[in-house]
Order: sequence, then C-alpha cells, then structure tokens
Amino acid sequence: MAVWGRSPLLMTVLLWLCFGRAAALTEPEICYVLDGILFLYGIILTALYCRIKLINAKEAAAAGNGKQTTEEGIYTGLTPHAQDTYESIGMKK
Repeated sequence: MAVWGRSPLLMTVLLWLCFGRAAALTEPEICYVLDGILFLYGIILTALYCRIKLINAKEAAAAGNGKQTTEEGIYTGLTPHAQDTYESIGMKK
C-alpha cells in the first residue's frame, strides 16, 4: 500500500485506464458513430477526388482542341546527348 500512498497520480491514471476500458466495452454505440463518421469522410474525399479528375479532364479537352502537330510535341527543343554514357576517366600515373 506504500505505492498508493506515495503516488496519487499513479492511482488516478490506473483507475482512469480501468474505467476507460469498461466504458468503451459497454457502449458499442460510440463505435457505430465513429464508423459513420469515417464512412462519410471516405465518401466526401472520393467525391472531391472525382471532381478534381473531371475538372482536369475538361481542361485537357479544352487544351486539346488546338491539337499539337508532330513539330510541337512534348520533346520539342530537346537534343540528343552527344557524349558517350560510359566515358572513361583519364587516369594519370
């Protein structure tokens, strides 16, 4: 009993943990509420993601009306690499 007399904070924490577990096990409605909140959160995020995808698709379709020719492609302005990839390093003795 000396431990309980010396540390009332320890006793409070242990009692809180015990009663917290008992309260959580006797009230399953809390779990149902949290499940409902997570379900709605998932639906909202999915709707926002689809909205972003649709907006990007519309913008791409509007930009695609100008149709790029082969000269205006994605690789315009790029030049091939002139050096050998595995160029040997000059070692001096």
